[in-house]
Amino acid sequence: MSERTYGMHHIGITVPNIQQGIDYFKAVFGVVEVFHTGAFNVDDSFMKNKLGAAPHSRIRDLVFLRCGDGVNLELFEYSGEDSTARPKRNSEIGGAHLCFEVDDVFASAKRLREMGVEMLEGPNRVEEGPLKGFDWIYFMTPWGLCLEIASFNQLGYEHETPNRLWRAKP
Repeated sequence: MSERTYGMHHIGITVPNIQQGIDYFKAVFGVVEVFHTGAFNVDDSFMKNKLGAAPHSRIRDLVFLRCGDGVNLELFEYSGEDSTARPKRNSEIGGAHLCFEVDDVFASAKRLREMGVEMLEGPNRVEEGPLKGFDWIYFMTPWGLCLEIASFNQLGYEHETPNRLWRAKP
């Protein structure tokens, strides 16, 4: 490969209501709203051939959110699709979750519970293997997207290889 990959720039997520998505990510993670595009003035061919979307759908709005020092979030709101469809479970092909690194997953989970965010079981700690030392908990957004928060000082795999995953703290 001759081109260099610098890292991941953003993750795009479709939400049923863009303002709800912005408000949620601001409240939970303190993201910063960088810019909106507003509606796209495109045709069916653009939607199908350039975005892989349903030809009759349209982008109502798009916003970029800065997420700490990591990957940016790009939220989309579309028209022309079923906005009540549930996201895929993590166990289904195409299912996904987003993990945000925080200082202390236990303190963050407590804060989120106090905000009324429904958390799954945990926080949990991995006690052995390559993820030893990884503290984590999953939870769902109001529209059903699975999120995770995690914190750690050192992971088990770091004793076996000089390669390191990206992380917020050196």
